[in-house]
Amino acid sequence: MSLSDDYGYEIRSLDSRIDDLETGLESLKTSFGYVDDLEYELRKIRSDVSDADDKAEDVRNSIEDLEGVVRGQIADTDRALKKLTARIQVLEANLAAADKMPQADFDSFPASWRTLGELAGKSREARTMLLTPAERQSHSSSIRSYQEAVEQRDEQYSTVLTAAKSLATTAYGTTQHKQAAQAFLTSRQQADHFTRLAGQRAGLARRAQTALTQDRETRAHHAELIKEGEQAQKKLHWKLRMRISEAIRNRALLPMWFVTVLGPVAPARDTESWLEAATSVLAYRVTYNITDHVLALGEQPEDDHPGRDQWRQELSKTLRRW
Repeated sequence: MSLSDDYGYEIRSLDSRIDDLETGLESLKTSFGYVDDLEYELRKIRSDVSDADDKAEDVRNSIEDLEGVVRGQIADTDRALKKLTARIQVLEANLAAADKMPQADFDSFPASWRTLGELAGKSREARTMLLTPAERQSHSSSIRSYQEAVEQRDEQYSTVLTAAKSLATTAYGTTQHKQAAQAFLTSRQQADHFTRLAGQRAGLARRAQTALTQDRETRAHHAELIKEGEQAQKKLHWKLRMRISEAIRNRALLPMWFVTVLGPVAPARDTESWLEAATSVLAYRVTYNITDHVLALGEQPEDDHPGRDQWRQELSKTLRRW
């Protein structure tokens, strides 16, 4: 039996197991509300299985001419099937004990936790008003560039003055007089060049200096808020991480919005990264009081909040991995 036939057999087996799960789900619909979440997950898995079947078909069609490529595709399909199998096993276990399993509480929190989130959110907004390290470095570089041009200009003008004195005190036609004349001409040309260069860089240097001055003032003004907010964020993240870990340890049923973006169970690989992502998403929901039961990050906010928008973009990018 070929590898492609093996995959066909595995896919048909998965289809059969999904049919059995769906039959079990129908009998539980009236007795346990979370079945809807499991049914959604099963539909998603069926779609994934279909995709895997399509990929396996592509593999079969390409074996003769693209053996090297096919092997890579087979490996991808194998990993996808193993992942799907693991998810089905989790759902089977959840379905079997659906009326007995506890539900993870990722949507209600003590007022003190929400206070921590509010403070962390204010701190995040304050940080958006500050220059980034790259921006500060760029401004500092602009100032240094202007200062170097000024220093070079002044150095060349100093050489011009020295050469002029030598011209005034040496006899015409002598070697010393000729050397002074050449130094005067060369240094004058260089002085003019650096004068123009300093003039070109002066405006950018002034704007850079203004930006750095404003940044220092803003940092001083919000220093305490930023510090307290960062501490609040660390404290909140620790509490949320513990709640997620406890839910996983107790094999609790996870909310629909959580399963949609992070799956029904922690992955065997990169578990720490997965847990960090889950904690950050939960912190976002606490900070901005997100209560949406389907969308992990809620609807796109209408108001302009740079700190929140930036965080949302970062989380959206991170969640694509899972």
